Amino acid sequence: MMGHRRFAPKLYYQFSLDRLVPSDHLLRRIAEVIDFSFVYPLARPYYSHTGQPSVDPIVLFRALLVGYLYGVTSERRLMNEIQVNLAYRWFLGYDLDEAIPDHSVLSKARARFGPEVFEEFFRQSIELCRKAGLLSEGPVYVDSTLVQAAASMDSLAKKGELAQPPLSVPEYVRRLYQENDSGAEDEAPTDSEPTPPPPESPPPRDAGQPRRPNEERQSRTDPEATLVNRPQFGCHLAYKAHLAVAGRRGQVITAAVATTGAAADEHHLAEVLWQHHRLSRLGIPAAVADAKYGTTFNFLYLGRLGIPAFIPLTRFGNMRKDIWGREHFQWLSDEDAYLCPADQKLHRYAQVRGTQRVQYRAPKGSCSACPFREQCTPSGRERTIHRSWGQEFVDTAEQLLASPLGRRRLVERKIYIEGAFALAKELHGLRRTRFRGRQRVQIQLWLTAAAMNIKKAVRELTRMAPVAIAARATRPGALLSSLHSVASRSPLPL
Repeated sequence: MMGHRRFAPKLYYQFSLDRLVPSDHLLRRIAEVIDFSFVYPLARPYYSHTGQPSVDPIVLFRALLVGYLYGVTSERRLMNEIQVNLAYRWFLGYDLDEAIPDHSVLSKARARFGPEVFEEFFRQSIELCRKAGLLSEGPVYVDSTLVQAAASMDSLAKKGELAQPPLSVPEYVRRLYQENDSGAEDEAPTDSEPTPPPPESPPPRDAGQPRRPNEERQSRTDPEATLVNRPQFGCHLAYKAHLAVAGRRGQVITAAVATTGAAADEHHLAEVLWQHHRLSRLGIPAAVADAKYGTTFNFLYLGRLGIPAFIPLTRFGNMRKDIWGREHFQWLSDEDAYLCPADQKLHRYAQVRGTQRVQYRAPKGSCSACPFREQCTPSGRERTIHRSWGQEFVDTAEQLLASPLGRRRLVERKIYIEGAFALAKELHGLRRTRFRGRQRVQIQLWLTAAAMNIKKAVRELTRMAPVAIAARATRPGALLSSLHSVASRSPLPL
């Protein structure tokens, strides 16, 4: 017999909001594991000691955490979801008959706190991973990804049109009185300050040096977003997120740096590694990255610090595989020269400061009649060899990459760091920026990384103490310290 469901709302209900949230729900496990009281000392300097009580800052951070955990990219929609979702209400501590705060409190709190508070929230997520046994000193994996900016291509305009109005205010007022002279009795007011001279036009650029698009145009919506062009994504405005992951199986995000989309990856390796060391308080036994970071500056930086670099060398120009490479030439360190297979010496010829390399060239006319010309320099011109300023560190890195450990590190890099980017974009809303301006994008990146760290730490702590979690799941208000004592009695092998 087919049943028919008829809904008749009751006038009174008797139920507990706490009992409606499942014991294995992610938010319940977070509430059991994390003590958010550390937020109070962070937020207290930004509130007055008088006036009406504000929304609890813990509520603000819990609401933001819900949005980043579940990929709700709009703060207005986030508060609407909290309004109707029982688990979200329970996590924020609001009963069914209580009004949810307006979405504007989140944007006001973000402007009030500034980046320092959100960076500390991210650091606390790293500490939680440490308590969960996920963080240990090991290789640091570094990479970057593009994040599409919340600005349209139609918002691009020439920089000169955005930088300076056509007239200054005093000049505009003076011309206004001149063009609207109503009689002799009305006198134009004198300027209280001298009229500034018109802005000087930038010096002309050489005809052989075309201006780059980001030098000519800027977005009216988000001036700090830069134009990038990738074959697989097309041309769009973007920022760039640089991450460092470390710990057991590379599960912990230990550094997150937001830059413009046009920023070169290799210029930010040192900053990302420093942020890793500062926030995680761990050393850097090894640095692992792809070939974008394999520049002379980075090899010198890592080599002088004694950090092994599992980084392929960046190749400049068109590297033909049918022509002999540098491995066919013998390095003569005493003479500062290379010896070619035909016993000709290639001496120092020029310094290439752009790529920080030294160019060595064969004697003039020595290659035109060489028996190895087809394999070495088919054009017949003098053969040149480039040597990095830190070639000894480059050679060490190439030896490391050729070893079984080096090949394993490169495979781990693809799994750990690229997997972190995939999760951040698919589940946590990092595919597109939520805010405008690099500082706000940096806050978004910190909160995204914090949400990912918290998920992994909570899962690990739950696995480490399943009995304690199950016994405490029905009792609200569990303390973090008690669970940490259970975790400390049963540490995991690293």
